[in-house]
Amino acid sequence: MDIEEILKKHINEEGKFDQIAAAKELKETQGKEFVPKSEFNSKNEELKSANATLETLKKENKDVEALQTKVQEHETKAKELQEALVNERKTFAVKEALTKEGVSDVDYMLYKLGELEVDKDGNVKELDSKVKELKEANPSFFKAEKDNEQDNNPPGYQVIDNGLDTGKQTDPIEAATADFEAALGITNN
Repeated sequence: MDIEEILKKHINEEGKFDQIAAAKELKETQGKEFVPKSEFNSKNEELKSANATLETLKKENKDVEALQTKVQEHETKAKELQEALVNERKTFAVKEALTKEGVSDVDYMLYKLGELEVDKDGNVKELDSKVKELKEANPSFFKAEKDNEQDNNPPGYQVIDNGLDTGKQTDPIEAATADFEAALGITNN
């Protein structure tokens, strides 16, 4: 109910205002429909404080969510890097074992081995037996044991005799003179 309506109700037929009756009705209505200014201001401040707290919590939760997302991303990346490291170790160990056995095409034999299991320390399980089985199944890709003992050169390299003296320098004038005399048929005694 509006205050103006209450005041209009307390004006009699002669146009006189009944102040006592109006004040009494306003006091009764005040507790039911109207709130005192001090109480209104107090509630308004509480509402502002609650809204501010809510906004702060929203901002903090966004930061927490972003932080949680970053933590998950870093955990995923660390896991991927760990897996890559294990795979790299595995590949290196297998290539080293195949090279020791004298494999001519390491990558192909690595492919032929297929997927290999790794223990908790990163070592390939049963590597020696798998390389032995591979050697028995594909002997043409492995050098014979006799060749491994006699060959001091790495695979693919051969020493070619270049016809040079064993690093001794010769006088170019003497060599040219000797070649010239040999061409003319002159002999030195």
